[in-house]
Amino acid sequence: MNRLFAKKSFIIHIASFLLLPAIITCPLFAQGKSAPAASEAGNLLYIDKCGHCHGIEGAGDGDAAENLLPRPRDFTSGLYKIRSTESGNLPTDQDLFEVISNGMPGSSMPAWKGLLSEDERWSLVAQIKTYFDGFEEASRRVIDLSGKIPYSEESVAKGKTFYAELGCVECHGVLGRGDGTSAPDLTDESGFRSWPANMEHSWNFRGGSATEEIFKRFIGGIAGSPMPAFVSSFRLGLTDAESARIIALEDQDEMTEEEEAEYTQLEEKAYEYEDIMLRIEEGEEITHEEQNKLDEAMKPIFEKSWHLANYVKSLGREGRPPAAVGDKVLRSQYFVGDLPGLNDAAWSEIKEASYFPLVGQVVIEPRQFNPSIDSVTAKSYYNDNEAAFLFEWDDRTKTLPQADDETGETVEDAIAIQFPVKVPKSPSDPKPYFIWGGRRPVYLWHWKVSEPNKITEMNAKGIDKATVQASQSQMQVEGVYEDGRYRLWVKRALKTDDRNDLKFEPETFIPIAFSAWDGANGDVKTKRAISTWYSFVLDPVPSNKRFVYPPVVALISAGLLFGLRKSVRNREKLNQ
Repeated sequence: MNRLFAKKSFIIHIASFLLLPAIITCPLFAQGKSAPAASEAGNLLYIDKCGHCHGIEGAGDGDAAENLLPRPRDFTSGLYKIRSTESGNLPTDQDLFEVISNGMPGSSMPAWKGLLSEDERWSLVAQIKTYFDGFEEASRRVIDLSGKIPYSEESVAKGKTFYAELGCVECHGVLGRGDGTSAPDLTDESGFRSWPANMEHSWNFRGGSATEEIFKRFIGGIAGSPMPAFVSSFRLGLTDAESARIIALEDQDEMTEEEEAEYTQLEEKAYEYEDIMLRIEEGEEITHEEQNKLDEAMKPIFEKSWHLANYVKSLGREGRPPAAVGDKVLRSQYFVGDLPGLNDAAWSEIKEASYFPLVGQVVIEPRQFNPSIDSVTAKSYYNDNEAAFLFEWDDRTKTLPQADDETGETVEDAIAIQFPVKVPKSPSDPKPYFIWGGRRPVYLWHWKVSEPNKITEMNAKGIDKATVQASQSQMQVEGVYEDGRYRLWVKRALKTDDRNDLKFEPETFIPIAFSAWDGANGDVKTKRAISTWYSFVLDPVPSNKRFVYPPVVALISAGLLFGLRKSVRNREKLNQ
């Protein structure tokens, strides 16, 4: 019991003293512009623009709060997720201004830049600070970024090792898609569900996806969330081998006398640094030698955090992919021979999948205000008789049919691919209502995780008016879930005998849309993520002339060369 208490106490103190070398040896770093004094105009602006979610008194209890996840920030708590400051510190005024300006991607917090003037946004900063008294007397230390380790393959490789060693995989998953074993059970400080970040979707990183911003999240933690300050994962003053040894000893049910002595020696070494930090906290002076010891002890923590930041940076792409419109539309490429299966290498020859953004369905009850699936990607091939599609989407959990804890409804993961029954002749022709049709019907492929090798063909004239087709096509289907991602392969004949089935014609732009259900997020019936209409097209069948032209050109070229050579020789004879 004493060892457990000592361990927890040690971690708490460590987490309270991030960046001590920077604190002691360096002045405060620039904290940006400061907010003006709070004003009545700022209060009225806050009520008008922010109160609906954050509450009139800033307690995160606005009228819309109940439907939002993550919940709006409770400004009275003094806990702020996105900061440039150390763990346990309040954000700078500049931090608050940037969150207001840029929003919180992947949440309901919009970017107010462009909607409010700079002065108006600063007045909101001043108003928000009035909800927590600690801003008045708080001294804030900004995280030191001066030791940045440049991005390189070597650094990424080291970061990948630390990603596993430090337990990041438990929440964020093997490939960083937020599908770790702990992911379904994570909650924030108020007990609300908190999903770990999908590191491939870096455009949703709150606070930014630059390496420096990622590093700040590791060093400062994300207050009020399950994401801790990284320093709590280290034993300050101990080598990696010593840290591993003390953890191994703590995990044992009993220790021998020799092990007890070894454990005590390691504890005393770690407590030596804790004692120095406690003295600093109490305002005592420390010796130059003690300062140097702290500097050296913090170096490996900073270095590992930079390597880890570089690794996380490597997992995501720069910016959200462009939606499947214009030159990004889903183009089914002509394929000679049998179409590739789910795991065929031919799919990798299509370098960029078409990207279809999804949003929550909020038109009809039950609504989904907090969708967890934000996109579907697709690739396609076709030959003279069939078309094959590869659909992929990220889902942090694989949810087989089960009863929802809140509603009692049976939920499971699923997707529906939607087409019009009748393809518009031109882009200006009307399409069916994008939420499963209306007077104009839609044709659906409905897939469920409980039947991974089956698709049900349906027709619908409204979101709650879908019927299963009496005649089902002979479609080939294979669906798999791995590392936080679903992959669904579908193959169907270009044309069928059923008049309700869509006919695939080359060079015809066909509307396509999606619905996706995440059972773990309570999705069921109309509560789902949806897309608007996009398009796909079967590219023209390559002409056989492409096989004729090259040899013809080669023959013509050879003939010209032969004629030129003969002409030169004739001239040489005449000149002799």
